[in-house]
Amino acid sequence: MTARPQARRPLVITGALYVDMGQQNHAGRWVRPPRARYECLRCRTTEGPVSGAADVAQFVATIRAAHPTRCTTTYEGAQAA
Repeated sequence: MTARPQARRPLVITGALYVDMGQQNHAGRWVRPPRARYECLRCRTTEGPVSGAADVAQFVATIRAAHPTRCTTTYEGAQAA
């Protein structure tokens, strides 16, 4: 007798992280600095934009954990994209 496969819960996308990596010239200077923003599809808010290599790196590293603490909706069972 074989076990029945468990039904998977549908994946729920709750937000979108947009990152523009920017552009540097041949001398290493930023022509267009990096920038990022996060849009929550649950509470309809936008965090950011932030710009600059260090600020973008920090923002990207922390936004998925930081936004749910400020979001006005529940995140039970949801995953950010």
